Order: sequence, then C-alpha cells, then structure tokens
Amino acid sequence: MMTNHLPQRKTKRTMAIAPRRRAGTWLTAHVAQRLLPLIRTQRNFHFATRQVAAPEAVDVPTRHGTVRCLVYRPHPDAPLAAASPDGPPVHLHLHGGAFIVRRPRQEEYIAQFIASEVGAVVVLADYATAPQSRYPVAEHQCFDVARWLRTENAVRGWDTSRMSVSGASAGAKLALNVCQQAHAGGEFALCAAVLAFPVVDLSRTDRTSAKRHPRISPLIQRLAIDAYVVDPCLRHQPLASPVFDAGLPDALPPTLIMTGELDTLGPEGDALAAQLARSGVATTHYRFSATDHGFTKSETATAHAAMKLIGAHLVRYLA
Repeated sequence: MMTNHLPQRKTKRTMAIAPRRRAGTWLTAHVAQRLLPLIRTQRNFHFATRQVAAPEAVDVPTRHGTVRCLVYRPHPDAPLAAASPDGPPVHLHLHGGAFIVRRPRQEEYIAQFIASEVGAVVVLADYATAPQSRYPVAEHQCFDVARWLRTENAVRGWDTSRMSVSGASAGAKLALNVCQQAHAGGEFALCAAVLAFPVVDLSRTDRTSAKRHPRISPLIQRLAIDAYVVDPCLRHQPLASPVFDAGLPDALPPTLIMTGELDTLGPEGDALAAQLARSGVATTHYRFSATDHGFTKSETATAHAAMKLIGAHLVRYLA
C-alpha cells in the first residue's frame, strides 16, 4: 500500500516545486532585465570608418504586436550603397542578450559598421524577450520584420532581392530562425547570413569551458532557457533549437560562423559550421583561439578581425 502512495507524494511535491521554480526564474530574469541596462558599458566601438546618420525609428506590425525597429541608412561612399539602380541591399541584425535583455542599441556598432563599410540599409529589431514573453514570440516577430522588409522596398528604396540577416548569441539563433521560416514558407531566400557566437540548442544547460569562469555559465544558461522556453517539451522543436532541424542546411544561404575557443557555446557553433559545410552550404568558419563569448564587444584585435570578416562576407554575397 505504501508503494502505491509513493508516486502520488512525489507528484504532489513536484507540482509544488515547479510553480516556485518558475516564479523564481521569472523574478530573476525580471531583475536582470532591469539592472543590466544600468551597468555602464561602451556602446559605440570604433569599427566604422565613415559617419552614418542617426537611425530612423519605425514601428513594424507583427503577429505578436508592434516591434520598434531602428533603420540605419548606408553611407553613400560605401561599396554597395549605389551599386544597383534598385537601391542598396537591406540587412536585418538581431541583438543578443540571453533572450532576456531588450537593448538593440547595444549592438548599434554592428549596424553602423555594416552601413558604413558594406553599404546596406541595416535594421535593428527590438523583439520581445523573457520573462514578459515566451517562445516562440521572438522567433515569429523577427521573421515578421523580415517579411515587412520585403514589402517596403518600393516605398523605402531598398533592394530586397539582396537581403541578409545576422545575429549575435541569442540573436544568432533568431537569425537562423528567420532563414528556417522563410524556407519553410517558400516566401523568399536570403543572400547571406552571419552568426556570431551562436546558440543553437536550447535543450541543454550543461555546457562547460576550459576557462574557469566563462561568460556564459551554467547559471546563465539555465536562467535564459527556463525564462524563455518555459515548457521543457518545446525545447527540442526545430524552431527552438535549430540543431534538431534536419533540413536546416537547405534553409541557409552562404553563412559566416564565428566562434570562440573558450566560449561555452563555441562547440555547438563549430559543429553547426561542420554540418553546413558537409551539406554543401557555402560556409565560412572562424574559431578564435583563447577567446570567450561576446568577442565583438571590445576594441581588441580579435574584435576588429571579426568585424572585417562580417564586412567581407556581406560585400561578397550582397554584391
């Protein structure tokens, strides 16, 4: 008789713990979301060699509400700014932040660099994040912004036949998601993708690094995933974790993947690059030695090298 009651007691205890854990995750994510913007960090790094005008703010309708986007116009002397009578190419960049931080201008330096050194119109999307929103809201919003870009070419004067996407960290996963959804719907094809220190598997939080205190610790992994993909059963879906998408290579354009040797996310980015190359995708992969996560956000030689790789990749495939 006692054996029959044991599963019931365990179930009740599990049911009691789960709401407490979710509440704790929500509170921690909310606090992190509020406090991180207060930390003083350098926002504009010196990568662009030409002055780019201040962005235009545009509200883009999506299936999950309006998304505020910042639109950066290219410098007229940039390589691709005036290369086509149909206008400059258009590029969508999706910022990182562990699916919690909502600060697209933290990566304004990337938008300014691409507008200056490539000559594309660059759009930064302020997609929704946890804990207020959950999977797959951001994935849908980012794709809807890409769709909107396709419809605005005549009005805004950009060439959507030359369209690309990039992202850093969590934003790199969302960039992959844009490619996945565009391919699945057969709506349009992108010309290039750039993935900087990407996360591609939200089913795991056990990543480690040779570095004693890596930037993406197991705690951060758990917080980000538990806050955004609340239901563990959803984490193996291809849109949540592109690593489980058997058709991913078919969805991707020529892709640049940059990883860090000491980044806990590095191995999955390396594995993705190898998979794409084996499948025939035009893949450029750079693994920076002795480098942790977020290596573009500095004035180091590695950061400058990474930005040059981004520029060269986009100029090549958007020309």
